[in-house]
Amino acid sequence: MEDLYVVLVEQVRQQSVLEVVAVTFSLLYPWLAARQNILCWPAALISTTLYVYIFWEVSLPFNSLLNMYYLVMAIYGWLRWQKTTQNDVLKVSEVPLVVHLWMVSLLVVMGLALPHLVTLSWQGSDLYLDAFVTVFSVYATYLMANKVLENWLFWIVINTFAAYLYFINGLLLTGVMFIWYFGLAIYGYIKWKKAYKVESLPEEAYQKI
Repeated sequence: MEDLYVVLVEQVRQQSVLEVVAVTFSLLYPWLAARQNILCWPAALISTTLYVYIFWEVSLPFNSLLNMYYLVMAIYGWLRWQKTTQNDVLKVSEVPLVVHLWMVSLLVVMGLALPHLVTLSWQGSDLYLDAFVTVFSVYATYLMANKVLENWLFWIVINTFAAYLYFINGLLLTGVMFIWYFGLAIYGYIKWKKAYKVESLPEEAYQKI
């Protein structure tokens, strides 16, 4: 137990300033998103820009590319969540289960195929896990940007595997952050589920609340 403590302390000391800043803004992103606060997207822009570089440096190419995608989706989500008029607000919605099942099947195939498309210099034991975290995060982020309730269920699973991936690659703060994300994903699902139930009420009833 003492040896584990020594290792953790040493890893904390080795964390870069860039990772500390990236983690700070990344912690804000899901908390603001769970509360449907549009400021989650500027926070995402800052953190993902930094993580593009950080993940490339530790040889997680798919996660680096994923954060490039996050950059684009942060802008897309920002625009989608913009409120142009009093009644023109993007509301929480659901997607039929069959759609998710088809997408999961497709994403599994993509996760298995991606590691075979990179050069030998990137080959490693974590490449498949990196690929699966990446492809499922792409889908979950798209759902988030469009306020689809089930995005949080995907994040609960993704964050579990992502935390493990980052811990074994020496990104301690990022690993801890994804444990925090796991809790926030549960919180986000509960918050959005309540919002979905309210927004699904007839307009007359909704206005009385």
